[in-house]
Amino acid sequence: MAAPDSYADSPFTDAIDTVALPKGFSVPEMTLFEVTTDLCDHVSQYKQKMMVTIATGVSKEACMCKGFGSTLSGAALQWFVSLPNKSISPFVDLVNAFNQQFASSRRILKQPSDLHRIVQEIGESIKDYVTIFNRKKVAIRGCDTSTAINAFRQGLDKDSDLYKKLTMHPCERFEEVQQRATAALRLEEDIFCPEKER
Repeated sequence: MAAPDSYADSPFTDAIDTVALPKGFSVPEMTLFEVTTDLCDHVSQYKQKMMVTIATGVSKEACMCKGFGSTLSGAALQWFVSLPNKSISPFVDLVNAFNQQFASSRRILKQPSDLHRIVQEIGESIKDYVTIFNRKKVAIRGCDTSTAINAFRQGLDKDSDLYKKLTMHPCERFEEVQQRATAALRLEEDIFCPEKER
């Protein structure tokens, strides 16, 4: 294990450690990871920011590895500096070690079946329902079209015209559901928010 006061020690193998970073390279600003932060969000955000920062021809692996520590704070930073000397080579090893250490900080992933819990509340507009449904659907990995369509329809107010149309004329693609919802939303806005006469 690396001694915290040893400047010569590095958690990275020589293949990473000996690569010089480009002059002027800096890690993009982002919220520092603390134990209470969702680790998957942190890693995803880091990857996205670095993807647009690292120039062509530069060792992406070295930049990804060497920059990661500067996005950590508190106990997470202490964990990073205490990684065993020369123990990390590709970035994926660093992410795996990070995930293992801070597994309790991982947000529980939603399942496609969770979409069936989203229902249009009494008095809730189609716009609000669609916004909430879409936000939650995007957060679910691997959600199949059939499940999304059925959950959307079943969550609607059973007396609404949109529910009736989706039941009588089922859609095969979720994009079709969104198109019908957009049409219903326009109608709803025309009825409840008519333009003022000029």
